[in-house]
Amino acid sequence: MKKAFYFVLIIILICTSFLCGFTYTDFSRNPSIPNLVALLEQAPSRLLLGIRAELESSKADVECTDAYWQIYSYISNNYFGKTPDPKKLTYSAIRGMLAALGDRYTRFLDPEQNKEMQSENRGDFEGIGAELDVKDGYVFIKNPLPNSPAKNAGLKKNDVILKVDDTLIHGMDIDEVVKRIRGPRGTKVRITIKREGVPEPMEFEITRQVIISPMVEVEMKDDESKIGYIALRQFNEKSDEQFDQALTKLEADKVQALILDLRNNPGGLLDVAVDIGSRFIDNGDIVIIQNKGGERTSLRVNPNQHNHKRYPLVVLINEMSASASEIVAGAIQDHKAGKLVGVPTFGKGLVQQIFNLEDGSAVAISTAKYLTPLGRDVDKQKIKPDVIVEPTDEDIKAENDVQLKKAIEILKAELQSNFKNTTARDHRKS
Repeated sequence: MKKAFYFVLIIILICTSFLCGFTYTDFSRNPSIPNLVALLEQAPSRLLLGIRAELESSKADVECTDAYWQIYSYISNNYFGKTPDPKKLTYSAIRGMLAALGDRYTRFLDPEQNKEMQSENRGDFEGIGAELDVKDGYVFIKNPLPNSPAKNAGLKKNDVILKVDDTLIHGMDIDEVVKRIRGPRGTKVRITIKREGVPEPMEFEITRQVIISPMVEVEMKDDESKIGYIALRQFNEKSDEQFDQALTKLEADKVQALILDLRNNPGGLLDVAVDIGSRFIDNGDIVIIQNKGGERTSLRVNPNQHNHKRYPLVVLINEMSASASEIVAGAIQDHKAGKLVGVPTFGKGLVQQIFNLEDGSAVAISTAKYLTPLGRDVDKQKIKPDVIVEPTDEDIKAENDVQLKKAIEILKAELQSNFKNTTARDHRKS
């Protein structure tokens, strides 16, 4: 009987220890925890003492966790107002813990925010396919996307949204309006709008679909000199494919020089930045990653991206060009593959790694910093343009894009110079 009792006790203690490993995750990282096989070789009394000793050695970790549960208990039992649900309290505690790091890029994402981020990284979403903007508290259709449910239903540019389903949205935050319009594919949403020249409000019932986000804007900015223009909005899973298609379209129109517009591009996926940067650089590093221990890893040019001709290049940057935008701009500048025009960039030189949690939430933790191929620290130095062009308030108000005009001017001069040099060489040959 005594042996059976000890056997059951050992099993219970093993199970308890196992469960504690999931409850206090720091235990699993503590190399001082003894091997369970070694513990089983001890007498039951020694087993109890051993586990107690290990708990004492990790006392600081346990006390931190205990403090959380004590405060949670005090709130639950004593707070005079309505107590938030446990998940909300825990999420707030996590955000507070991350705030203590003093890193604005390390952040917690609740399940909805994480889902939105994953959607942005994929380059698609479920909705009606309309770009929105806001003015004087009124949210309006900036542009219905081609072949989208919004376009096909009849929504037009500058339509002012009055209601989403039965909810009046005047004065509502635009992100909240977007959230109400988006929804699972196949479901319907009613949009009530006010259209200029139409006396009565108009109502549209639209079926949501999967929308591929347009990541590029492409056009020939100067037909005579054949200067092409590609604006890249973000670096996500669809960006490189769409960029390739845009460049192919310009080549069909005999493009001779290129403007890459990275203004207001907040960044995105690191591997996509490497792929797009590789399109402009023959060989060498695109970016250098430095981890917390100081070890450096080079991410080099991907030769599979060399499916287009190189063109005289100007890259437009501004104070909202960040992260992956700075990687590409910095690499182009260091390799002298093009000229940078605009104002200094945002200065985000830290790499975040996403850790997904079981409930659908996630934490983005800064795990490394990146440097340009020549070793410039973007987080400290930003990326500075070769030619500084800062628009005035009058330029902005009049929508006078002086940075774009300067880019066209530089490329025209370069094309003219190249033409003269080619003509001179041909003349000498004759």
